[in-house]
Amino acid sequence: MKYLNRKLWRDVRHNWTQFFSVFLMAFLSILVFVGLQGAWKGLDTSLDHYISDANLANYWAQATNVTDNDLSKLRDLKGISKVSAVTRIQVKQNSHQLIIDSLDHPVTKLHLVKGTAYSNQRSGVWVNKEYATNHNLKVGQTISMRYQGQTVRLKIRGIVQSVSRIYFNGTQEYIAPNYSNYGYAYVSPQTLTNEFHYAGGNNLIEIRGNHHQMRKAVEKIFGARLVAYYNRTTLPDVSSALDRVGQIRNLSYLFSFIFILLAILAMFTTIRRLIEDQMGEIATLKALGFQNRQLSLHYASFGLLVGGAGALVGAVFSPVISWFVLSTQQTMFSIPHWQLSYTYSSLAVIALVILICIGAADWAARGSMQGLPAKFLRGETESRVHHIWLERIGGWRKLSYASRWAIRDVFFNKSRVLMGIVGVAGGMMLMIAGIGMPQSINHLVDKAYGHDFTYSKRLNFNNYQQYQQTNHPNGQWVQLSQAHYSPDDGYDRLLMVISKGNSKGDYVQMKTTDGHKVEDGGVYVTQGFADRANLSKGMTLKIKTVGLSDPIKLKIKGTITSEINQGAYVTSKTWQDAGGTFQPTTLLVGKGAKYDKSAISSTITMNSQRQNAERFVNNLMSIFALIIAFAVLLIVIVLYNLGALSFVERSRDYATLSVLGIKRNELRNLTLVENLITTFVGWLIGIPAGIWFLGEYVNTFSTINLVYSPYINWITITVATVFVWICSLSTTLLISRRIRKLDMVEALKGVE
Repeated sequence: MKYLNRKLWRDVRHNWTQFFSVFLMAFLSILVFVGLQGAWKGLDTSLDHYISDANLANYWAQATNVTDNDLSKLRDLKGISKVSAVTRIQVKQNSHQLIIDSLDHPVTKLHLVKGTAYSNQRSGVWVNKEYATNHNLKVGQTISMRYQGQTVRLKIRGIVQSVSRIYFNGTQEYIAPNYSNYGYAYVSPQTLTNEFHYAGGNNLIEIRGNHHQMRKAVEKIFGARLVAYYNRTTLPDVSSALDRVGQIRNLSYLFSFIFILLAILAMFTTIRRLIEDQMGEIATLKALGFQNRQLSLHYASFGLLVGGAGALVGAVFSPVISWFVLSTQQTMFSIPHWQLSYTYSSLAVIALVILICIGAADWAARGSMQGLPAKFLRGETESRVHHIWLERIGGWRKLSYASRWAIRDVFFNKSRVLMGIVGVAGGMMLMIAGIGMPQSINHLVDKAYGHDFTYSKRLNFNNYQQYQQTNHPNGQWVQLSQAHYSPDDGYDRLLMVISKGNSKGDYVQMKTTDGHKVEDGGVYVTQGFADRANLSKGMTLKIKTVGLSDPIKLKIKGTITSEINQGAYVTSKTWQDAGGTFQPTTLLVGKGAKYDKSAISSTITMNSQRQNAERFVNNLMSIFALIIAFAVLLIVIVLYNLGALSFVERSRDYATLSVLGIKRNELRNLTLVENLITTFVGWLIGIPAGIWFLGEYVNTFSTINLVYSPYINWITITVATVFVWICSLSTTLLISRRIRKLDMVEALKGVE
């Protein structure tokens, strides 16, 4: 055994390129899987600790004129442990928007970053960390705010973070945090009364506990006064963070499955090629008296040594990938403490990769140890040649000898050809998904902010009736509210009531699946909502929203292909004819529109929405770029190994054909024909498989509020095709160079 141990290290030195290939595949497969897992599990653990430490509420309800009787009814519900009323107002701080909550006995604790802790008895204001950072606000500084025509000056008592505002957008019109324009803050009830002169009632309730019919109970208690109801799954400020955990987790499993599958293929082919190169040495060792069990253990140690080293090094460096992915999320989510975390599945995958390397080496070695040593030394290892069914076709003889030989070889070596097809198809899947995902998200941005909506600005007003009486706005009014639909998927969704557009046309341009615009005579549901709730054209939909004691019934007239604002659209005429009231707060206007600026509470430009969406895309782009880089490296190695394995298995055939008079360029044509067949079949399979994989890949990022659709154009297919074909056909050049260096005598003896 000492000799075999010395031989092992000698083989590693002499065949370091092949061993490095196995090492690299094991390293990459573990690096990708464990790295992504550490990211999503780390985000999950960081969120769990934050939510637990801050005692995050379970439910939120917005309503008008919240009374003590309402709070009492909520507290009496089974499973509810704490209920607290909150007053929420929106103010201007310079040209920016601050959403201020006044807390008396808060359910959710605030995390203090700097300054003094929040007190319901103390004057001043507590501002969120990210807004303060963006505007250089410090503890002790006095800031001015405008509220209902008055100026309020308050000293900043503390910089805080709220677990209920992990993903704070400020408004549903933005899909990513926008702290340059929106922030949140807290003041005591006394400050709200004395400084802001607020005379209204509470309008928000935080609820902790678990009640199996909470949605129904809240609707019953508040009736027509209910503005919106949320739980942790539907409150965007919280659910977006929780959804991101699932997105990265699904990405980890989905992508790693294909990645590890191709890595296994590469490791197996490399080890098999390495051992088949040593068939002569195996025969010599057997002739010297070494038993099959000893040789099997010796060659299995190849996989253990190299595969184990690659897997362990990949595990050591995987935290670098984990921290990289987490760092891309820190700009989006407001979490005080970030940490990495892993599950036992990481150990399972590490063990799996090592076992596969060991198994591949053992399997290849066992196949090479069958039979008598003398047969191997004489080269008597060839299988019998059979005719194939294509030879019965009349045009068979018209094909060149090289083509006939290559086609026969395809049928005789099905396992090698199958591995080549899998390698090419897998490469196409990874490239289509890697390129298609960024394209799909960018397509969403272009479609939402340029095709579905064509306005220049969104103007928000506090008093629609008053403005309508004194002005004749040149725009399109939109009423946005939360609604309970029946049937639905268990979640309240947006209801968008839109008026008739002006003479310049509508600014809401989204189309149905059959190409029609939103018209009078029914309600239109978005595709994502329709899919989740099993809604279809012609069904009756019940709609219950703020101000309605009884739901309104409308027929579904169509399904809208919209990725954002998942819910339903209805014209103001249809809504009013059905018994609803139209009290919009948003006016869509085009470029150069004239309006009374004094009546506007806030303005949102489409350009700012697009830029915000692009920041959201860029936040994910680094993850996609990382995956594409790993995919490219993997595809190159897989296809290179398959080409090298093909040469090893056919070296004796090349030598025989060369001795029979076949020229070197004809031998190159033989390899080219087989490579073309393998690549073409794999390419054909890889295109639909890649489109399916992209669909699954994109779907992992869809939520109840935002739906991603796979988008593929000719550029996606062309780039993936060109890259995979170049990598695959370059193996022909590799084999051609090795054919020129082939030792005919050794090849014909069967000894390499």
